[in-house]
Amino acid sequence: MKQILRSIAAVVLILPLLAGPFPPAAGLPGSDAVAAADTRFTTWASAAMVDRGPTEIDFVGSALASYGIDIDATGPADATPESPYPVVSLGDGGTAGVEFSQPFSDVPGPDFVVFENGFSAGFLELAHIEVSSDGVNFFRFPSTSLTPASANIGEGGAVDPTNIRNLAGKYLAGFGTPFDLAELRHASPLLDIQRITHVRVIDAVGTNDPVFASLDAAGRFVIDPYPTPYFSCGFDLDAVGAFSHTPITFAAWKTSQSIVDPDPAADSNQDGVPNLIEYLTGNGRVTPSSIGGDFTLKFSRLAYRADADLRLEGSVDLQNWTPLAHSDNGAAMTSAIPGISISEIGDNSKQTTATLPGNAVWKFFRLAAQP
Repeated sequence: MKQILRSIAAVVLILPLLAGPFPPAAGLPGSDAVAAADTRFTTWASAAMVDRGPTEIDFVGSALASYGIDIDATGPADATPESPYPVVSLGDGGTAGVEFSQPFSDVPGPDFVVFENGFSAGFLELAHIEVSSDGVNFFRFPSTSLTPASANIGEGGAVDPTNIRNLAGKYLAGFGTPFDLAELRHASPLLDIQRITHVRVIDAVGTNDPVFASLDAAGRFVIDPYPTPYFSCGFDLDAVGAFSHTPITFAAWKTSQSIVDPDPAADSNQDGVPNLIEYLTGNGRVTPSSIGGDFTLKFSRLAYRADADLRLEGSVDLQNWTPLAHSDNGAAMTSAIPGISISEIGDNSKQTTATLPGNAVWKFFRLAAQP
């Protein structure tokens, strides 16, 4: 009996040490789990395409996961711990790409939520999440997994949600994992976080075998129940929902950002970029570089926002500014000065390059906007 009591005491002492720094299970204080019935949802994935992984990735000849069909990943979340289906199972390392008929955008706080069908707070099947604004170029949220990787935890093992960040599936069915697009604000000029059209869900293979393991952003093994050699193995995708449609008027964008200041020149989030310029460009940054004898300025603009004018200006003294190029109401950016050439690539998010001759007199440059 004394031996048993000592073992139990050891477990009680060890468990708090295993807890991590991230939000806990749904229903506990501090959890960021989002309920399927949350009234903030405005849109759900309207189409899905699944590429299944095997039921046991390290077993040659293993069958592919087969539970559910692609359409089960569309529409509102409807799985619960008592009724954890319908969902579509991805298998080990499988992927699901979902598409939104109405693009969604970055707002203060979380922007979209991914739902799995976990039937308990500890049996967590995890997945990496990537987003795209063109359906071609995808960018992954930086994930963290602090679950000890000294041994595989097996199909009956548990994962503490406080050890997991930016991995979908950390909450049981009926509660989704939120993601904030602001974390990818400067990921790439190819990503427009104001107009996300696609989300990709990639099952994390929860083994510590380096040949097959999935890694977090710091190169650590992502550990979850493995192996689970069943036709419903891997991440079971229930739904992906978003909070805010992409606004295409300045007034709607201000509302989505909780901005009440009527001045377009105000800098409500204090990032150094006036509100109207941030609305038109996404970030307001101008990147200079020198190529050969020419000088180039690169910046982005969002062509689907056509209710204001955007200008590139130059100055020699920071007092007097000369318009160098302009886009009126979303139209193509054109040169306003002979000798300056303008090129643009991209569809909805334009990547604009202004090339100035090497003998240009301007030393300072900025973006300006007018309603």
